[in-house]
Amino acid sequence: MRHIIVGTAGHIDHGKTALVKALTGIDTDRLKEEKERGITIDIGFAFLTLGQTRFGFVDVPGHERFVKNMLAGAHGIDLVLLVVAADESVMPQTREHFDICRLLRVKSGLIAITKVDLVDEEMLEVVEAEVRDLVAGSFLEGAPIVRVSARTGEGIEELKAALADIAATVAEKRRDAVPRLPIDRVFTVRGFGTVVTGTLIAGQFAVGDEVDVLPAERRATIRGLQVHGQPVSVAVAGERTAMNLQGVAVEDLERGQVVVSSRRFIPTSRIDARLELLPTAPQAVLPRTRLRLHVGTAEILARVVLLDRTELHPGESGLVQFRLESPTFVLPGDRFIVRRYSPPLTIGGGEVLDALPEKHRAFRPGVEDREGVVTTLLRIETADVRERLALWVERAGKRGMSYSELAARTDLLEPQLHDALRAHSAAGRLIDIASTPHHFLARAAYEELKAALQHALATFHREHPLDPGMPHRDVRALLLREVPEFAAAELLARLGQEPEFHVEREWVRLATHAVRLSDEEMEIERKLLETFREAKWQPPTLEEVILRQQLDPEKARKLYQLLLHRGALVRVGEHTFAAEALRELIERVRQQKALSATLDVGTFKALTGVSRKYAIPLLEYLDRQHVTRRVGNERLIL
Repeated sequence: MRHIIVGTAGHIDHGKTALVKALTGIDTDRLKEEKERGITIDIGFAFLTLGQTRFGFVDVPGHERFVKNMLAGAHGIDLVLLVVAADESVMPQTREHFDICRLLRVKSGLIAITKVDLVDEEMLEVVEAEVRDLVAGSFLEGAPIVRVSARTGEGIEELKAALADIAATVAEKRRDAVPRLPIDRVFTVRGFGTVVTGTLIAGQFAVGDEVDVLPAERRATIRGLQVHGQPVSVAVAGERTAMNLQGVAVEDLERGQVVVSSRRFIPTSRIDARLELLPTAPQAVLPRTRLRLHVGTAEILARVVLLDRTELHPGESGLVQFRLESPTFVLPGDRFIVRRYSPPLTIGGGEVLDALPEKHRAFRPGVEDREGVVTTLLRIETADVRERLALWVERAGKRGMSYSELAARTDLLEPQLHDALRAHSAAGRLIDIASTPHHFLARAAYEELKAALQHALATFHREHPLDPGMPHRDVRALLLREVPEFAAAELLARLGQEPEFHVEREWVRLATHAVRLSDEEMEIERKLLETFREAKWQPPTLEEVILRQQLDPEKARKLYQLLLHRGALVRVGEHTFAAEALRELIERVRQQKALSATLDVGTFKALTGVSRKYAIPLLEYLDRQHVTRRVGNERLIL
C-alpha cells in the first residue's frame, strides 16, 4: 500500500477542518480551546484509504497567529490541498500558505473551493478565476479545482477521485535512507510512557531499534510503533507514525526535535544555505538580521551572515550562513522557511547546503573569497549527494574529513556511503589516509602537503646537513597540525611510500639526501667511534668524550646522533655502546652456555669485567634481544 501525506492550506475559517472530516470522518480539532473557539490552533491528523493508497491528512491552522504551527505540519507533505472559501475567495493566509508550499518545493496538489452552497454560480466563477491567477506559473497551475460543501456533501466524492488520480503521480519518499522522524507531538500514555508522533520522512524504523533524539542528544529504544492508530512492527517513509520510546522522559522531548538512527548524527549551530526572498517581503535582509528559521517541525531564532552580497532584496536569492541561537538537527537538501522576527511574517525560504559548516566570514566588497566558500557552495548546490561527499572533503583542505563526519552530513545508508567513498578513492579524487577510523583527504590537499614536505625537507637538509632527517614530531608540528593525531602517523607512512621521500622510525628525509662529511667532520666521527669501541662495555658519556678528545661540541653532538641513526652506536639505558661491542658481548654470552645454562649478575660481571652500573642495563639489553630470559635472580641463556 502506498502512503501519501496531504497537507491542508488556506485562510482561517475557510473550512479546512470540516473538509477533512467530510473526507475521512475524523475531527482533527483535538484541543478544548479549538472546540470552544471554532478554529484550528494546532495541527491535527486524519487518514483515508482509497484503493491501494492510504492518505494521511495534516490539517493545519489558518489563523496568522498560528502560522508557526502550520509550518510544523507542512513539513514532509507530499501534496497540498489548497482550500479557498467560496464566500471569501483568496485571503492573506491563502497567499502565505501557498507561498510556504512553493518555498518548501511541494510538487503536487489540488484545490478545493469550499462552502459552494453559500454562493451562486457567478461568484464561484469569480473565485475560480482569482484562484487560477494566484497559482499561475506554480506547481498548482492546471491542478484540479473541485467545488465542495462539507455541510451538504456536494463534491466530496469528486474530491476523493481527484485525490486518487493525483496520488498516482506522487513519488514515494525514500525508504533506502537513514530514517528520520521530526517530532510534532509529545505526550504520555498510561502504562506505556513517552510517545512522540510525526511524519517519517525517510527510511524505516522497527520496534527494538535504538535511536537518538536530537538536538536533545537523548538515547532511547523504540518500544512500540503505530501507523494510523494500528500497531506495526515496522514504520516506513511516508507514514504518520506514533513511536513509544523507552529510556527517555517526556519532559526531555518537545516539538522540533528529530528521532534518528543512534550514534550517527550530531546537532548543529550553523547552517550554510541558499535563501530566496519572496517578492512580497517588506524589506531587504541585512547582515546579522535576526529571523525565525522553520525547518522540519522546529522554529529556531537565527542571525543571517550574507556570503555573496551585502544585502538580500525581495525577489532575490543568495548564499547565507545561519548562526543559530539554539542547536537543531538538519541535513543537506532539507527545505526551510524564514519569517520576520517581529512582527512574524513569512518572507522567504530555501535549501540547506551544509549542516555542519565552519564559521564563515561575511561578504565584503572587494575582498577576495580566499577560502573558496562561495565557489564550493555553488558546486554543492548543483551536486548530487555522492558528489557532495567529495566536495566537503575538498573544502576541508589539509584537515581532511573522517568517515563519521561525512556520515553525519548525509542520509545515505552505510553500504551506499561506503560505495560512494570507495568510488571516489578508486578514481583518485579522495585518499583514505587512515583505516581505523577512516579519514579522507582530497587529492589536491595531499599533493599540496607533498609539495610542502619537499620544500620543508630541502630547507631542513640545507640548514642541518649532519642530521639524518627531520624528526617525525617536527614534521607533524610544521605540516600536519591540521590532521587529527590518529591519522597523522598513517599519512606520514603513506607519504613515505612516495619515491621522493624516505621515512624511517624517527626521521623523514628526501630520498636524494645523504650526509656528506667534511674532512674535519670525518675526523670527529672517527674519534667518537674509536673511543666508544675502545671503551667496549664500560663506555664514557658523550660529554666526557668531547672533553677528552677536545672536539667541537656542536659538531660532535650532531655526528653522535648520526652514528646512532646509522646503528654504529647503540643506546642502552643511559649508556652508549659501539654496535660491534654489543655483538661481541652476545657471542661471549652464548659461548658461556657451554659451561652453564644460567647466568647471574656476579657471573656476568666476572665474564665481562664490568661494574654493576653497566651490568644491569646490559643484561636487560640481552633480555630484549632474546639472548637471555630472566628467571628470578638468574638469566636463562637461550
